[in-house]
Amino acid sequence: MRLANQVVVIVGGGSGIGLAVAKLAHREGTNTIILGRTLSKLEQAKDSIGENTKAIAIDVMDEAAVTQAFDKIGDFDHLFISAQDASTASLSTTTIEKLRPTLDSKIWGALQVVKHGVSQMRVGGSITFISGLAGRRGYPGFAVAGAANAGIEAVARNLAVELAPIRVNTVCAGVIDTEMLDKVFGEKRGEIVEAISNKLPVKRIGKPEEIADAVLFLMSNGFVTGATLLVDGGDALV
Repeated sequence: MRLANQVVVIVGGGSGIGLAVAKLAHREGTNTIILGRTLSKLEQAKDSIGENTKAIAIDVMDEAAVTQAFDKIGDFDHLFISAQDASTASLSTTTIEKLRPTLDSKIWGALQVVKHGVSQMRVGGSITFISGLAGRRGYPGFAVAGAANAGIEAVARNLAVELAPIRVNTVCAGVIDTEMLDKVFGEKRGEIVEAISNKLPVKRIGKPEEIADAVLFLMSNGFVTGATLLVDGGDALV
């Protein structure tokens, strides 16, 4: 029970990796608060997590809503931010306006959450972001998504110094089995996932619970800050 009786706030906790983190944190005995844009989705997630869970609907780009949310939350210990509006497309087939939300949600939204939440964090608290391999290597159609992922790792390193002794880290996730893959790969999801699985040393894509375990490690280890933990099934090697 690494985090027993602590308060964990998860932005993007209604599905995918955020929901997996919320469930694992709850099993660790935390008071868990999930934030996201859709209240009905959050309420469903809340029911699946268990008691001592609260749900608050916010848009991270709405500064007034973020401020009000943290007024409701009060003091807390750990913050995990996974919310993002990921769009991938070739520059020749899309517009900057369609790609802009990816950068806005990943960088500006995250910074807005930290700005308004950090003053309420208790001693020993931590902030954890999530990034991906597109920030480290090239993929067709991932120019903006790659910039967002590389950018959030840079944000974490700098905030680890600026906000010390609050710890700030990032988990760099490989390909994880979430609904995000439907949006990124569309009808080719099965084909692409099979190809990725075959090339990975572990011969499969990751599970949200495996990323959640890495996030809780970063929350609970008081000597890790400014770090990016790579959890990708060996993808970076091949």
